[in-house]
Amino acid sequence: MFESELKYQESRMASDEEFTQELDVYGLEENDVFTHGGPVLFRNGPRIYVDSSDVHSLILGDTGSMKTLRFVLPLIYTCAKAGESMVIVDPKGEIARKMTPHLEKKGYKNVVLNYRNPQRSPDMWNPMGQIEEQYSLDKEGKQMATMQLNNLLNDIFFKRTHVKDPYWNESAGQWALGISLLILALGEELTIKNLLKWRYEKLSDGTLQKCFDSLAKESEIYQNLAGYMELTAENTKSCIRSTFDQLVRVFKSSPALTDMLSSTSFKMDEIGKEKTAVFLIVPDENTTFHFLVTLFIGQCYSSLLNLVEDNEGILPVRVNFVLEEFCNLPTLEDLLPMITAARSRNIRMHLVIQSYGQMVEKYGENTAKAVLDNCGNLIYLHSREIQFLKYISELAGHNEYGRPLVSISRLQRLRKNETLIFHDRCYPMLAADIPLIFEYPITLGSSIPEKTFEQEEISLIDDEFDDEEWT
Repeated sequence: MFESELKYQESRMASDEEFTQELDVYGLEENDVFTHGGPVLFRNGPRIYVDSSDVHSLILGDTGSMKTLRFVLPLIYTCAKAGESMVIVDPKGEIARKMTPHLEKKGYKNVVLNYRNPQRSPDMWNPMGQIEEQYSLDKEGKQMATMQLNNLLNDIFFKRTHVKDPYWNESAGQWALGISLLILALGEELTIKNLLKWRYEKLSDGTLQKCFDSLAKESEIYQNLAGYMELTAENTKSCIRSTFDQLVRVFKSSPALTDMLSSTSFKMDEIGKEKTAVFLIVPDENTTFHFLVTLFIGQCYSSLLNLVEDNEGILPVRVNFVLEEFCNLPTLEDLLPMITAARSRNIRMHLVIQSYGQMVEKYGENTAKAVLDNCGNLIYLHSREIQFLKYISELAGHNEYGRPLVSISRLQRLRKNETLIFHDRCYPMLAADIPLIFEYPITLGSSIPEKTFEQEEISLIDDEFDDEEWT
């Protein structure tokens, strides 16, 4: 129909045939073979329709909308059937609890980093480990390691806090960089634990001063340490030490966490080589350790890109980042470049959020909109955000009478078994009865994998500093 003889309204809902023609169809039988995994977007009786393409997904629904049961856990199930790797942010540990036994039966290497209960974490990850490896390669490796170390310490010492005067955080971070480079030059292990040892014991017993005095003034280590070591004003030095102590308190107050960060129990690049499931368990009641998850995601992504370069531009095994409660994590600095570059490299992002407003608040309107535009699947379960509901309604379009295809009122009142899905270039689909995880042929687990770490006070370095070896 034409309006004022100028405009034709063509929008409509997709037919079942249209919506499913580019989706992979599988049965819900245990012995059914899956060639690719992905989000389940449609159901027809005993058959499910999976988007196995390389597009990213944004899953949006407020608390109680069954995002995890209807989409996240089935996504993990289909990826496991197809042997794809996954990096999963897991608030509270419920996903690991339910899925690790099944994944183990499927031959997966399960990596569980439990930041909720570090003393029970079965796996460990040293965020400085790859830097140490890079530093030991050659001159170019040293330069790359220094840059990576600077970025890491910037995340720990500057980005975690918002201060009016950045001088103190920057000074503490530069001091930490100098100590870390010194640790590398001495051939010691670069860990948070060792950094703390040098800050507390080696500063107080004069070892740090001895090292500093032996350095060439033009060296990078000397220049980074000098910002603290050459100060004569004790009040200023005291403030830098206090700032340092405040920023590392999260590590110093939890020996189990410091131990968990002292080594790595898996190989990062293996995630893109063989089927692996990494669970990043974080508390949902506070965000103290969330920055470690952001660090892991960034480092894992970089490691996978390095692997891509060695494998003709594509990962041997597809990796799915399943980021539950995505907007509760600290900002990923390069989120948009990560999303735009990932598709061609066999990496997919599945962002799970409670509200679009959270993403706008975290990343700003422009980046949030760009992320939305770069997700080929927009899966809407429920929300009361009027502005976002207006966007969804307009995105669906108007019918031949000029009325919204899906009104704001209708969006607010979707039944619990209904989901509005925008898939790639297809017309929207109001899908009903997409199966919950309980309908899949899987026995859900009941406990999180654990390993008890011994609780110890941070031990200090006992071996004497060798003047001759250093000089």
